[in-house]
Amino acid sequence: MGRVKEQLKWELEDPYVALIFVFSFILLAVTFYTTLFSINANVMPMGLEMAREQAAAGTAILFPGLSDKSSAIFAITGVLLASLTIRYDRDTRVAKSVYSLPVRNYEVILAKFITVFTVLFLSAFSAAFVAYIYAYGDSPGMIKEGMLGQRYLLIHLMYWLEASLYVSALSSLIALLSPGTFASILGGITVMYIPEILDWEFLPPRILNDGLVKAHAVFWDPGEKLSVFFNTTFYAGLLLPLVVLSLTLVLSEWRDVS
Repeated sequence: MGRVKEQLKWELEDPYVALIFVFSFILLAVTFYTTLFSINANVMPMGLEMAREQAAAGTAILFPGLSDKSSAIFAITGVLLASLTIRYDRDTRVAKSVYSLPVRNYEVILAKFITVFTVLFLSAFSAAFVAYIYAYGDSPGMIKEGMLGQRYLLIHLMYWLEASLYVSALSSLIALLSPGTFASILGGITVMYIPEILDWEFLPPRILNDGLVKAHAVFWDPGEKLSVFFNTTFYAGLLLPLVVLSLTLVLSEWRDVS
């Protein structure tokens, strides 16, 4: 495991990875804020406890998610990261040096996947958080009561973790199987857009957004909100990406680095 950590540290120190992080953060933050700005989210507390809970929940549900614009940026970021870390090393022959170290192929790929997942999640969630606080930071009481009191913060963390896991796993598999970086980028973008083109509601991001809507429809029980979201998104948001990741690690042991 120590060798995976060293490989992960080396991957995260890549300046191109940092550049993609900045690119993703800025574009997503601007997209999230413009979306929030266009929503009439004036919450008027009425002094009643029920009204306050409804207002807090209404404020919490506005935490940014994947819309048409943001999902495109998010998917492209994941595809670029996977293509850069997994496929580009092979195109430039750097992989021959890396894979010649006393490290198993799957350990190298695992470190690269963790890099893609970490950068993708941090860029998206931090951009959503900054845009949300900037837009509704003048109502700290509502944000605290809604996000913490009703566990919406945990639900949104799960939302972005599952979205990042899905994009990272599929992008990594495509990058591993692609004959070149350009093919990896084209293939990754194509696969990410297929669910949107075919209106597949059982795959992210639609299934994740559906889980948020169902969780928001559950009243007065924070634990049930979390359970509803988890049950709605488990197969597409967790099980499918983990199966794809396992397949990627297995195939990496048989895949030539050249």
